[in-house]
Amino acid sequence: MSKKYKVWIFWALMLIGALLVVSQSSYSDGDDAFFYQYTNSMGFGEYLSWRYQTWVGRMSGEAFVYLAFRLGLGFWRVVNAVMLVLLPMGVLRLSEKAAGIGVHSEEAIGPCAAAVGGYFLMNIMTVGYAAVWVNGSIFYTWCFTCGIWALMPFADAVFAKPGEEPALNKKYFLISIPCAVAGTMSIEQMSAVLLTFEVLAVAALFLRHKKVHPLLLVQTLATAVAFVILFSAPGNEIRVASEIANWMPEYETMPFGQHVFITIHWLLSSFANENKLFLCGIWVVGILLLLQQEQKKKRDWIALGIAAVFTLAALLPYAGFDLLSDMGMQYINIEACVYQVPSMAVMTREVILAMIWWAAALLFTLPFLWRVSKKHITLMLAYLAGIASEAIMYCSPTMYASGARVYYLTDLLYLFIILTLAFSLKKKRWRNGFYVGLLVAGVWNLVWQVLF
Repeated sequence: MSKKYKVWIFWALMLIGALLVVSQSSYSDGDDAFFYQYTNSMGFGEYLSWRYQTWVGRMSGEAFVYLAFRLGLGFWRVVNAVMLVLLPMGVLRLSEKAAGIGVHSEEAIGPCAAAVGGYFLMNIMTVGYAAVWVNGSIFYTWCFTCGIWALMPFADAVFAKPGEEPALNKKYFLISIPCAVAGTMSIEQMSAVLLTFEVLAVAALFLRHKKVHPLLLVQTLATAVAFVILFSAPGNEIRVASEIANWMPEYETMPFGQHVFITIHWLLSSFANENKLFLCGIWVVGILLLLQQEQKKKRDWIALGIAAVFTLAALLPYAGFDLLSDMGMQYINIEACVYQVPSMAVMTREVILAMIWWAAALLFTLPFLWRVSKKHITLMLAYLAGIASEAIMYCSPTMYASGARVYYLTDLLYLFIILTLAFSLKKKRWRNGFYVGLLVAGVWNLVWQVLF
């Protein structure tokens, strides 16, 4: 049996596994019941118009919601399982292009297994809210998958070998342009990241070749138009006003400094807890890249040592030590209105120490990634985009109420970084060992959270 067939068998098995998982899901009593009622009592155009005028501009997500709830759980389960396979597959494809190696995952199971294992580095609540919950999966997994696959022609063009004219498949734009619109008119985090990467890609291509493929410009324009429609919805103001009243009454009255503090506190807590394994993945693969260098400078050894310390510290909670991870966030009930947000004045010394530690970790990772990636601009942007996609919750009164699903995009961006760096490991044994380690870590993380 050829390697290519083995890879397709692997993804087929992943699809079967995804089907088995989502077959256990059903409608929830909250949002799912709401969507079921209104999608089954309104026409398609009537429903979209009502949502746009009175609540939100996420028209692609709402269109998918309408189809899924009208066609039933069987339809949702099949489509969601397919999306759960296409998502890590798409991240892997982008990583291969960014690493400049073409598409090797069609011939090797290792990178595919690593992509799936890397996906399971996520916190189980992130996966639950963004991939298994019916309406949450539609807005996050479905639309994010569309956004990732929309970037493929831009990746082909930007990561083409120096001196070569980008070879683009014009027929693929029949897929990528609708995917770009679907990805943009969903969750605001994805729309901002998608448009930013497309605009930067167009600018880079123009500076490099003094011209840009017309279809790339068409897709960027379509994304920009969808972005404007998303944020121009009359319902946005109505939704924000309702969310302030129901979830964070202090939102409009709290001082600017207090608002900045709760955003930083919430963001750092997410990296100390829900997102920490993705930072560990970046640090570990970075350590391996430094170790494989034939000539190591003193600065390399210092960076390696600091990365190792941050990695070990991030794993301390698994040994029962939460000194550097407990920031008090677990005491906030995300299902209830937050009448009093956290403040610097009530923070304990332990919480302040944890905040300083993780702020240092995030700042250290920036030059560390620059060094180990050999100044890979795209990876730097992906790292900053992961932080920015959470920091943008400064603008949302549902910072706490949204739950772990808002970490989904950050995790996917960091999985992209990890896989791209892994392709730079020169020794095949090291590379395959890292793939196995990533798969084992992902499965272990999932089992740990289910059992404990």
